[in-house]
Amino acid sequence: MRATKIGIVVMTICGLLRLSVTTAQEADDGILRVDLETAIQIALSENPLVKVADMEVEKKDYAKKSAYGALLPQIDLIGQYQYTLKRQTMYLDTDMSSLFGGGSVDPSQFTPEELKIVEVFGKMMTPSSDADANEGIQVGRKNIWNGTVNVSLPLVVPSLWKNIQMSKVDLEMAMEQSRSSKIDLTHQVKKAFYSILLAKDSYELFRETYATDSLNLVNIKNKFEQGIVAEYDVITADVRLKSIIPNILQSESMLKIAELQLKMLMGIDSELPVEIVGSLSDYEKWMFEAIVPSDNNLSGNSDLRQFDLQAIQAKNAYEIQKLQRLPTLTSSFSYSYISQNNDFKFNTYRWDPYSVVGVTLSIPIFSGGQRYHNIKQSEIQLFQLQEQRHNLKRNLQLSVRNSVELINKSIEQVVAAESSVQQAKKGYEITQKRYETGAGTIVDLNAAALAVTNAELQYRNAIYDYLASKADLEKTLGYDI
Repeated sequence: MRATKIGIVVMTICGLLRLSVTTAQEADDGILRVDLETAIQIALSENPLVKVADMEVEKKDYAKKSAYGALLPQIDLIGQYQYTLKRQTMYLDTDMSSLFGGGSVDPSQFTPEELKIVEVFGKMMTPSSDADANEGIQVGRKNIWNGTVNVSLPLVVPSLWKNIQMSKVDLEMAMEQSRSSKIDLTHQVKKAFYSILLAKDSYELFRETYATDSLNLVNIKNKFEQGIVAEYDVITADVRLKSIIPNILQSESMLKIAELQLKMLMGIDSELPVEIVGSLSDYEKWMFEAIVPSDNNLSGNSDLRQFDLQAIQAKNAYEIQKLQRLPTLTSSFSYSYISQNNDFKFNTYRWDPYSVVGVTLSIPIFSGGQRYHNIKQSEIQLFQLQEQRHNLKRNLQLSVRNSVELINKSIEQVVAAESSVQQAKKGYEITQKRYETGAGTIVDLNAAALAVTNAELQYRNAIYDYLASKADLEKTLGYDI
């Protein structure tokens, strides 16, 4: 008894070692083994569409920060150079001869800066014997250098605050679109994965049927050589065997196409070998325990959420149009250094400062009716979005009801198909024994084998329909990952 226990322990240890070696070989053979959860995780991290949606969220976040920046002072440093091709001419219609050069000047009447101006203009206005009375005074120099610092700050601009609100909604819209892309991608990955399982099970079923019918054909040929059965039985069995080959090729082609589609959704190389883990029959274990939502709660639906955000955007646009009627108040400050010279001797330049500070009040009066018509357009857009949302909600509710009906129908079909498979197999065994004893015909045997194949296919299709309908329902309800 003790020796037996020791032997069992030794066999168990050897089995575990063999399993670990096999697992290590499978991990190092370069084949990516994928179940449904792994496929979804890889797709969400590698699919280009999801990456683009995430980048859009980041872009909208920068746009929101940019909108806040409009409330801060705007500072610009401007450097300007101008070369005078022809100097400006200034005319003075007032007779200034009594003041400039022709009369006496009382210095007490002027400030020092004004006295300098009087002196300069006195020299310029000194009468000349050959001067024309209508000749103007040319002012300015060839080279004009200007360095300016401009500062502006919005004080009261109502539309800026509304733009900030719109940027927040834009960010929320981008986040919801990113969520929607992930939900759509998950839905597509599930459908592609289930399609692979269906094609894989169908392919294996036809291969098993082909192997079984090959043995039957060999037995029938042996019986024909012994003179037990007629040649018709050999021909019929051979025709049935060859008729399975197109089904094998078709299911193999469907399997390859489904695998390529899954690889594309996962964002991996199409040449990378992938092994799909699982089968449709594995999902039958928990499909009867899954809770199917009985209500039409669409609060998680991404399409409705996006419509609601679009309505908020349209409302903000409508309010911005109304705010265009309000006055705006902005402040500004400018500080400049200006130098005018006729040469390029920079070390001798004289730079004169010039600065101003001011406040600008802008009051909209008339714009040709543009603001009024823009407001009316925004109102119509709000009504359009409201009607479109009602229509979308009705369609989504209908889609939920259809998905629930299909799920319930698929569950009933799975139960019925499973019973049919058992009955078909039992009927095939009976028919095979009848044929071996001579009580049955080859036609009966082929019909029984075909019934088994059809029942197996219906069983797998019913499970696939359940899984596909459940995936559709989860997408409509907006289930997060």
